[in-house]
Amino acid sequence: MAVDAGSANTMYYKLVPQKPIQGVGYQGWNLKLPATVGRSADSQVCVDDESISRAHCQLFLGSDESLQVRDLDSLNGTFVNGEKIKKVHSLFPGDVIQIGSISLRVDYASDTDPGKPPPKRVTSHNSVTQPMKAVRPEDLPVFKQSEPTKKWWEFWK
Repeated sequence: MAVDAGSANTMYYKLVPQKPIQGVGYQGWNLKLPATVGRSADSQVCVDDESISRAHCQLFLGSDESLQVRDLDSLNGTFVNGEKIKKVHSLFPGDVIQIGSISLRVDYASDTDPGKPPPKRVTSHNSVTQPMKAVRPEDLPVFKQSEPTKKWWEFWK
């Protein structure tokens, strides 16, 4: 069940089928990363389904120690939450990976510290702004120049 990050931090992830898979049911797979998902018996997550490539995708820990998935040039592609991934994609607990006709939910079991909460999805915090108003150039102070009362040469008199 442990994910070997190659460091002191060990993280625990699990893939759980959305529908029962023959021979697996709903219990899913405890991951030891890096893990290959595919039809091959050599895959850590082996699913015997015609719609899945022998080596379909790989799960691993990224440099920031977040769970990542990459497609291994599979025929049908790898999808995360309904969107096809093109490169490496970060995963969070609750995300659904679809490979072929199989959907697998990512679960976070624990960390080396059992009281530590699962990683959270980073969301951007955009501030609310007012819409811009159209301003005519003649309303800008730069364009409101009046004629000088003196000519330039009269300033030194």
